[in-house]
Amino acid sequence: TNTMSSSLGIRQNELEDLEAIGSVASALFNVSAEKIKRLRAAFEKNKTFYDDIADLYQSIKQTAFERGELPKKSATVVQTVTVAFTSNIRFYGVVNAEVIEAFIKHMRSGVKSDYIVIGRTGKTLMENAPDVQGRSSYYAFKEDEPDDEERRQFLKNVASYNQVQIFYPSFRNVFSQKVVMQDITYTPHTETVPEQTLAFDYIFEPELPKILNFFETKVRYLLFKRVMLESELSRTAARLIPMNKAQDRSVEEIIRLRRAIRRKSTNFNDLRLLESFSAISKWKR
Repeated sequence: TNTMSSSLGIRQNELEDLEAIGSVASALFNVSAEKIKRLRAAFEKNKTFYDDIADLYQSIKQTAFERGELPKKSATVVQTVTVAFTSNIRFYGVVNAEVIEAFIKHMRSGVKSDYIVIGRTGKTLMENAPDVQGRSSYYAFKEDEPDDEERRQFLKNVASYNQVQIFYPSFRNVFSQKVVMQDITYTPHTETVPEQTLAFDYIFEPELPKILNFFETKVRYLLFKRVMLESELSRTAARLIPMNKAQDRSVEEIIRLRRAIRRKSTNFNDLRLLESFSAISKWKR
């Protein structure tokens, strides 16, 4: 009976641990679900505005390019920086790994660019690609979602580049995320461009360079902020599914363990009853 009692105690401890895990998984699921509602509402609310301002930025920059009014920079300086945006913490499924996978593929393509990895998770994942190590620098915000000052500081650090392109997880729906590369500087095309991004044949007031300077600071900040918002939405959605699966698995395991405990408890009680009868029988003799 001592052995059976010890085994029963171990199973009881396992059940308590599983119930605690299930509670944590349930809480994280609820927090993620609530956060998705908030982030998605903010994203959808301003989607049209961001799309329109991006189209306007692209058209103005194309106009400046075709009129020869873009600032001239040295041809010996790398004018493009490519950024991989990942989180500082894990528990976002495979979305961070997919961002780094696309980022490394771009590095191996031979495109002339400087490279930056944002986030401690991305820095760790880059260690799995020794052939491109040393070609990228690292940057980390205090939290996964940067505040206004951190966004401004990062954009200040990359302001010298003509082109800033970012790999990040784009939100499709709760079940599907896709890694995309977004050029938040909307570098002008040298070839034929789509009709919706053709240059404006207008007289600008104030002058086009002043308007362009505004877009290169204020509007670039807004577009970067949108990338950060969508990344946070995508990562939160990617976390939701694993948390739901973990919650379901813990419930299934709790049910299985409770059944096993009931069986062991019944057997233990039966054994104690037999021992009692055996002791009574010996006493009567």
